[in-house]
Amino acid sequence: MNKIPPILILSGPSGVGKTTVWETLHMRNVDRLEKIVTTTTRTKRDGEIEGKHYYFLSRETFESRIDLGDMIEYALVHGNYYGSTFAELERITKLGKYPLYIIDPQGMVHLKPLLQHRGYVIQTFFLLPPSVEELRSRLSGRGTEQSDHMELRLANALVEMEEQDFYDHKIINTTLEETIEVLASIIFSK
Repeated sequence: MNKIPPILILSGPSGVGKTTVWETLHMRNVDRLEKIVTTTTRTKRDGEIEGKHYYFLSRETFESRIDLGDMIEYALVHGNYYGSTFAELERITKLGKYPLYIIDPQGMVHLKPLLQHRGYVIQTFFLLPPSVEELRSRLSGRGTEQSDHMELRLANALVEMEEQDFYDHKIINTTLEETIEVLASIIFSK
């Protein structure tokens, strides 16, 4: 059996481009990377696919998994559980792929020691915008934010950016190509 690849954790403030970076990196390295799919008790929405967007469980099943110790981490958010399972992590590592979490800094601080305690090797990455002005521009460029909400997201992003020193690697997301190149060179250098 191959050596288990490290678990990758990608974080950064809202609007920094985490999803775009992940999708591009995955598309170019589909045989080497796979995102951890979250398990939830919320109702499946139109267009969502079981096992791709989420694993959907009843509240009773989710709580029984908590009791059995099957959940790596979980949270109750707006009345629904969200979390990740050891089964999902093992599914990806058995394929010899790098499992990837895309989570906020608060989640990373909680998740990293849990996984390390179980003997997993963790690599953490924090994406940064080139500047606060660029982050503001990216958030407003989405066209989905009301002014008050955008200012709140920007304020939250600034607080999240204060957590960057807790990460192994900090990458400034200036251009997608440069970011992908730097990220891939770190992940696959070994």
